[in-house]
Amino acid sequence: MKRTHRRFRLTPALLGALLALGASTAAVDARQGGDFVPHELVCSVVSGVYIDSINTRYGTTTKDVIDTGLFTYFSYLLRVPEELDVDSLANAIALDSEVLYCSPNYILDAPEPVQRSQPFLDVTGEPEVTEQAAAMRLNLSTAQAQSTGTGVMVAVIDAGVDAAQPMLAGSVLSGIDYVDSDTTAHDEPGGAASGHGTFVAGVIHLVAPEAQIVPYRVIDTVGRGDGFSIAKAIIDAVARGCKVINISLVMSGTHASMDEAIEYARYRDVVVVGAAGNDSSSAPRFPADDSYCVGVAALDSVDLKADFSNFGSHIDLCAPGKDIKGPFLDSLFARWSGTSFAAPFVSGTAALLFAVRPAASFGDLVDLLKVTAEDVDALNPLYVGKLGSGIVSPQGAVAAWWAASGDVDASGAITSADIVYLINHVFKSGPAPTEPNNGDVDGSCVVSADDVIYLVDYVFKGGAAPEAGCVH
Repeated sequence: MKRTHRRFRLTPALLGALLALGASTAAVDARQGGDFVPHELVCSVVSGVYIDSINTRYGTTTKDVIDTGLFTYFSYLLRVPEELDVDSLANAIALDSEVLYCSPNYILDAPEPVQRSQPFLDVTGEPEVTEQAAAMRLNLSTAQAQSTGTGVMVAVIDAGVDAAQPMLAGSVLSGIDYVDSDTTAHDEPGGAASGHGTFVAGVIHLVAPEAQIVPYRVIDTVGRGDGFSIAKAIIDAVARGCKVINISLVMSGTHASMDEAIEYARYRDVVVVGAAGNDSSSAPRFPADDSYCVGVAALDSVDLKADFSNFGSHIDLCAPGKDIKGPFLDSLFARWSGTSFAAPFVSGTAALLFAVRPAASFGDLVDLLKVTAEDVDALNPLYVGKLGSGIVSPQGAVAAWWAASGDVDASGAITSADIVYLINHVFKSGPAPTEPNNGDVDGSCVVSADDVIYLVDYVFKGGAAPEAGCVH
């Protein structure tokens, strides 16, 4: 049965009640998401309702809007009169039958600056980055022999990126700065979060060196930013054609606009990756706990859960996150620890896969990341079932992706030899394809003569690239 809601009008009596409720709702605010931007609400209304009617009813005004051009998605940023309590007014508006949700515009943090994880700076350069323990553990060079991320754009929603950093030269496209409201999403010096976005971008570049980084500056140098701006960045990244979005930011509770934006991305087959947080806690942190976000915990150099990393049943994958080496501001490099730097190892791996299969679905790609991950439960008996599917495997994922894409003999390339192998199997009862799905060239989930025709057309006639097949 549908719930019915009373409609509220901003009468003098209601105004007085909202003012009086201010002190009593402070605890609720802390439970639902912590700090929020003063005098701002984030609201969405049911289809056919104009936000002007809500503003008239409650005394708010429209400050900004997220509009994807679809009737199913509108999110409004509303200005609240200074004399009203933001949280109390949000509760009142949320009960309106014409409103889908309404809440304060909550703040997200980059976990490392907040929890005092500091980078250790040095001047040694790129060779030490590419040869560091994390790169060796993930066997990045082998993965990059088959894919380098060419043609894939990865959004880094963070503190901006220093495009002049030598290691990132030529890899950073123009972005949007939601802090200073301009188009130069530069990683600014002078604060605890300075260098955070550049470092995250550096890890992605380490994994997928030919991918293009699209920076969005949504947090200031302290490491704080509002969820509405992050939601706008997600929508813009999807519209721009980014296939992967890295969000190494966290909050308690859920930001409704971000939640919708992440869902919007998922249904456009864009993979959003989020850091688990550095509380060494099983408490979920948003957006990593969102069902449409790939949540990533951090491991140390021997695959043990990093002492700071969050964990829990909401985690999807792990990646190295302790003592990572990467590019910092200007020409400096640094070592830094945190789940913020585990997440981009997964984002980079997703970029490698999209480079092989640009039209891959969200479900197939995320399933493959999980299926090919290496289980670490035996090494972490206190966290069994709480570290997701295990440590991401760029090498295993790319190899399996090729295998599921027409490389029937698993040679690492699609050639006429694969056609011969498949003909042998389909028409002469020859050996089965080397992997369960790499003969399913047309994505039908059945290996048949149709796959032979499809592969011949691709190899000799420039036909459509093989489909990804069924990923189990």
